[in-house]
Amino acid sequence: MPATVALTVCNTYAKKELAAAIRKVFTLAPLPDIKGKKVLLKPNILSDASPEKALTTRPEFVREVILYFQERGASIIYVGDSPGLPGAGFKGEKCGIGAVVRETGALWANFSKEKVTVSSPTAKVQKEFKVTSFVDKVDMIISLPKLKTHQLMFFTGAVKNLFGLVPGLTKSPFHVRYPDRNAFGEMILDLYEAIMPSYAVMDGIIGMEGPGPANGTPHPVKVILGSTNLVALDIIASTIIGYDPLTIPINALALKRNFGIKTPTDITIAGVSIDEVKTNTFKLIPNQTHPYTIFNILKNSKFIQRYTIKHKPKPYFIEEKCIKCGKCIEICASNANWFEEGPNGKFVAVDYNRCIRCYCCHEVCPADAIEIR
Repeated sequence: MPATVALTVCNTYAKKELAAAIRKVFTLAPLPDIKGKKVLLKPNILSDASPEKALTTRPEFVREVILYFQERGASIIYVGDSPGLPGAGFKGEKCGIGAVVRETGALWANFSKEKVTVSSPTAKVQKEFKVTSFVDKVDMIISLPKLKTHQLMFFTGAVKNLFGLVPGLTKSPFHVRYPDRNAFGEMILDLYEAIMPSYAVMDGIIGMEGPGPANGTPHPVKVILGSTNLVALDIIASTIIGYDPLTIPINALALKRNFGIKTPTDITIAGVSIDEVKTNTFKLIPNQTHPYTIFNILKNSKFIQRYTIKHKPKPYFIEEKCIKCGKCIEICASNANWFEEGPNGKFVAVDYNRCIRCYCCHEVCPADAIEIR
């Protein structure tokens, strides 16, 4: 059965236009019945940054989704996320989502408080995950991703957004265990299969281009997408910003699994067409293959994987910008970063033989002091 993705234009976050566009998405690609249901809304709060930086799902967007669910009779609406370094008492205040939760009467979900184990019997690489206990407290999980590029995975959307259900620093070891893009993508899909969310609605009004998901640049795309099939939604969203969707590892690997679609042609678009909204000015993460064919043929061998990781772009630390907060050291699961004393005071030292090029340090740096090159 073809998957339906709703696609509509929305130019701004102004309340009237945004509310109408979100309701149109839910009409074009209907939600399951939510009356009397307990719901968890999972926005993308990569870090608690101001909304204008385009790191997070916009608070206005989250507000209108909450209001829609309340109108449709949801009994309890939880909202939550857990960045890699959430900090004590994290409630998404700077990004504005915490205030929206209070204003609407929804409830903030503290993902770090309690964990439960979820599993997938058909997992490819990771059978079990310890995730927030809120997945067991609700009837429906709704992904509210932000349309962004991603330094490691090229693109981050509705499926990748679920990784935030794994609380805080417990995400970091997965990067060490699954250091290359395909292995990491398989792990994310195992999590998707274990969670099986009910719906996703994507904030693509202003996306992030360039070195996302944290240090890119806001770029208006002026779209909202919705679907019960998160893989289908990500395929359409990545196409809109100019990717061949099959070059995105999570997309390509998902089509080999039983998620309802086998090719992009199995997807039905309801609303405007891709051609009406597609952009050719979005700055993408380059997807480079090795010039020697033998490396691409043997890409799954451990030797080639180690070679490939060592020759990926590296995180470089800009001492003049560094504020010595230590977040890059705390997040690094491979212990590749540490402070050393130099003639001008302490600085971040890096062992590139240990570095697995997961770019987590780049994601959490609050001072934009790390470049990938």
